[in-house]
Amino acid sequence: MKKHLFFFLIAAVSIFSCKGPSYSTKTDEKDISTLVKKLGKKGGDDRAVYELQEVYNNAFQKSAIRLNNYYYESIPDRWDKVIPEMEGLQRMFDIISQSAYAMQMVKPVNYYQQLLLTRDSAASWYYDYGTERMKQTDRQSQREAYDAFQKGLRFVSNYKDAGRLSQEAYTRSIVNVLVSPIQYDDYSMSSWGYNRTGNQDRTTHDRLIRDLGAQTASQVPARFFNDYDLRRSNLGPDLVIDLVWKNIRFNNPQEKTNTYNRSKKIETGRDTANRPIYQTVTATVYQTKRELNAGADMNIIVTDANTRTQVNWKVIPSEYNYFYEYADYRGDRRALEEYDLTLINRDRNKQMPTKEEAMNEMMQKIYNSLVSRIKQTVNW
Repeated sequence: MKKHLFFFLIAAVSIFSCKGPSYSTKTDEKDISTLVKKLGKKGGDDRAVYELQEVYNNAFQKSAIRLNNYYYESIPDRWDKVIPEMEGLQRMFDIISQSAYAMQMVKPVNYYQQLLLTRDSAASWYYDYGTERMKQTDRQSQREAYDAFQKGLRFVSNYKDAGRLSQEAYTRSIVNVLVSPIQYDDYSMSSWGYNRTGNQDRTTHDRLIRDLGAQTASQVPARFFNDYDLRRSNLGPDLVIDLVWKNIRFNNPQEKTNTYNRSKKIETGRDTANRPIYQTVTATVYQTKRELNAGADMNIIVTDANTRTQVNWKVIPSEYNYFYEYADYRGDRRALEEYDLTLINRDRNKQMPTKEEAMNEMMQKIYNSLVSRIKQTVNW
C-alpha cells in the first residue's frame, strides 16, 4: 500500500507539472468554492472554467509534493501531516463535485477511499503501539499507551476495542496520593501564641482534599486521601504531598499619623439686599493609619512513597496587607468633607487581625492556585 501511495503521488506530481507555470495565486478551498458557485450561475463560462482549473491544479500539485515529502518522515509523525493533507484534497473534490459541469471540466481526484485506508493504517499503528506499552507495569508506559489509543481514535473513532483499552490504561495509571496536614517550618511562631494545629488548618486541609476530587477524582489519574481515610481503606500511598509554609514574615503593626486642614465657605445669612453672606470655616483632621503586612511561601513537596525520593517541589508565594484608618478633628465640623466624617465615626479600638487570621487570608489568596498546582504535579 505504501509503495502504491508513493508511486501515485510521483505520478500526480509529474502529470500536473507538465501543465507549465501557474499564473494563479488562488490555492485555497474558499477560492474554489467561489469559482464553482460562479460557474453554476453562468453555465459554460470559459473564464471561470480556466480559473477553476488553474486554482485546483496548482493547489493539487503543491499538496501532492508535500505528501510525497511526508512519505519519508518517520512514523508516527507522518500521520499528523499526511491525513490532514489528504482531507484538504478531499474537501476540494467535494466542493467541485457540487457542479456536474465543474467535475467534467476539472476532473478532480477523489481521495475518499485512500483517505479511509490511511486513517485505518494510522489507527492500526497506534493500536499496536498502545497494546505493546500496556504490557509494561510502570505508570509512564500506561500513559504512553493511553495517549496512543487516544491518537488512534482521532483517526478512526471506533477502532477495535481502543476505547476500552484506553480507559484500562488510564485506570492502571491512577496513583494514591496522601495529602499531609498543613505544616510550618518557622518554630518561632510558637512564641507568638499561634495555634498551628487550629481548626482552620484542619478545615482547609479537608476542603483541599475534597476539591482535588478525593477518592473519586476524574480530572487527573489520582485519588487523594488524608491519613485516616488511607488507613481505613487499607491502602498504601504512591505519592505523599507535604504542604509547608516557609519564610513566614510578620511585621509588627505600624501606626502612622497624618494631619491636614480643611476650609470651606459657608452661607451664614443674607444682607439687607438679600445677598448671601459667607464665612470661611476651618478644621484640622488628625488621621491615624494602622497597618499590618505579612508574607509566606507555600511549599508543595511531592515524594515517591516507595523510593522515598523527592519527585517535585513547587513554591507559591503569598502576601497579606491590612490597614485600618480613623481620625479625630479640631475646629468647625462644617468644614469637613464626607470622607473625613467617615473616618471620624470609625471605632478607635478596633482590633488588628490576629496571626491566625492573616495566615488564613494568605491561604485563601493562593488556594485555587494550590489546587491547580497539585493537580498538575500528579497529572501526566
